[in-house]
Amino acid sequence: MTPKVLSLTLLSASLAAAGLSAASTALADESHLPDEPIRFVTPYPAGGSHSLHAGIITAVGEEFLGRPLISVIRGGGGGAVAAAEVAGSTPDGSMLLFGDPTINSLRPQVEDLPYAMEDFVPVARINYSSAIFVTTPDQPFQTIGELVEYAADNPDDLVYSSDNRNGWTYTVFEMLKSTADVEMRGVELGGGGPAVTQLLGGNTMAYAGDASVVGEHLEAGTLTGLCVTDIERSDAYPEIPTCQEEGYDVVFQFWRGVMAPAGTPDEVIAELSDGFERMTQSEGFLRLISQIGSGIQFQGHEEFAESLAAEQAALREAYLGE
Repeated sequence: MTPKVLSLTLLSASLAAAGLSAASTALADESHLPDEPIRFVTPYPAGGSHSLHAGIITAVGEEFLGRPLISVIRGGGGGAVAAAEVAGSTPDGSMLLFGDPTINSLRPQVEDLPYAMEDFVPVARINYSSAIFVTTPDQPFQTIGELVEYAADNPDDLVYSSDNRNGWTYTVFEMLKSTADVEMRGVELGGGGPAVTQLLGGNTMAYAGDASVVGEHLEAGTLTGLCVTDIERSDAYPEIPTCQEEGYDVVFQFWRGVMAPAGTPDEVIAELSDGFERMTQSEGFLRLISQIGSGIQFQGHEEFAESLAAEQAALREAYLGE
């Protein structure tokens, strides 16, 4: 059965029901963390995949971290505003960034930003997702091949919803344009929530985003799935082919992970990593994650640090030739 998208009502109920258990009290007594709530900063506007995942993490995380988690939505600058704020915060575990490859691996290497990659220490990778290319049922293309044909026949007329320059949607559309040798024009809207709103409102013609953002509309029939940027079809939407199946070599997986300011003590990083790992194994967390069509591919701080360093090096070579 296709997972149902988490409703605001359910999420609110989950938040209200989350309480400090005896286990979390014991964790607090033995903790290296400051005796205050943890501010969990989402760098994009509400309504996108980051804020949906963050809402679940902050709803259930207290039991496993021994501290309340406060969800902070800090959009702006394509994530740079939030990243700079967390990078400049006290490195004690009291403020964490919900990061991703564009904020933490790509953009600091190709743009002049108020923070650097080295300003962060990896804590835990929560999961990763592929993007789903989508359109509305009234558009003149209903497959990815038809979209490419339309773009080829109508240069620059195809306008799509994008997130931010060098962001997730931006990157996968650039990959599609390169492999298909066509031109399309993206409108940068700051995040998945506004991007889908503009698509549904008829102001743009296509988008590519996470299942947690587009899944509800796929199920309702208000969006049509064209292809998924993974090497295999999605378990949640098996009817949507991969882009490779359709003849377009577009593969991109977007991770979401917890990052702490550089200088955070090793024992704090280890404690946070262990707590997030226990959280991602809990029945309640997994149930809520499944309801937004997502899953878990956890990495602790050591493994995450290795994969992050490899990703950053690969992007540096691809974009800068270094």
